Amino acid sequence: MKKANYYFTLCLVLFTTIFSFLNMFQIVKLSMNVIQIVFSNLLPSLLPFMILISLCLSLGLFQLLSYFIQFIFTPLFHLSPHMSSLYFVSFFCGYPTNAKIIKESYELGYINIQQLQHLLSIASFSSLSFIFISLHLPTKTAILLYLCHITPSLIKAFFYKEPIEFMPFERVIYHLRNPHKSFVESLKQSILSSLNAFIFILGYMLVFQFVGYSLHFFIQDPFLLGIIQGILEFSSGSIQLLKHQSFFVYPFICFFLSFSGISVLMQVDNILENIPYSFSTYFKDRCVHGLCSFLLCWIVLYFF
Repeated sequence: MKKANYYFTLCLVLFTTIFSFLNMFQIVKLSMNVIQIVFSNLLPSLLPFMILISLCLSLGLFQLLSYFIQFIFTPLFHLSPHMSSLYFVSFFCGYPTNAKIIKESYELGYINIQQLQHLLSIASFSSLSFIFISLHLPTKTAILLYLCHITPSLIKAFFYKEPIEFMPFERVIYHLRNPHKSFVESLKQSILSSLNAFIFILGYMLVFQFVGYSLHFFIQDPFLLGIIQGILEFSSGSIQLLKHQSFFVYPFICFFLSFSGISVLMQVDNILENIPYSFSTYFKDRCVHGLCSFLLCWIVLYFF
């Protein structure tokens, strides 16, 4: 699967490069828009969160959250204490930050590869700021989309079975007294890894915005174009669909949020480089989550 992702990326870059040379002025405008979105919205909302969580992981402070959250999430979802804290934080941090902290937890030895794979399947959510602020929806509609977005994950997490083992408070004290690295080293690594993740975010957003723009030359139906754009890059597709008056607008937005888009999938795959996880399993989980969110939103809108 890694080779397939590599060849897909090569074809994508080749197509984008050729298209950019043929449409230079339009590409410059798109690049300015994407950079403005990243620096005005994503950078201030995601980067500090990335740095702080990574720093807390390295210094052992994250174990303190694991200790308290385990009394709710561990018996409810049969997750280990550390998995419970990662799942809890994923509801707020959004992707691909969730993949970054899951990877770092694996590298620090807090979770194994099976637990990492399970967390990738259930702990993939859009950021709250995008749903409640960027989409400019009424509060009730935003809450409906958010609930339809997270409910399939909660159901899957509820049926997961793993032996329950609570964390004693002595272990929390041990990690606080014996951090993996010094504060200066942890801060340096947190900043560098977070900036590296943002390079992936910016790069893939630019590429898929170019691809989405190129589709205008082949697809004339704006609603169909919005759906394809959402599959490629969830944020632009969701905003595009909101311009249409259709019963299926909100169900498709729920699908985009849960599927996360090919752009985010590629970002996550790059963040998890050298981690022996199954991308095909991760991709299937995202498709199932997206379809379930779509159906749930459709049912709620149709019957209620």
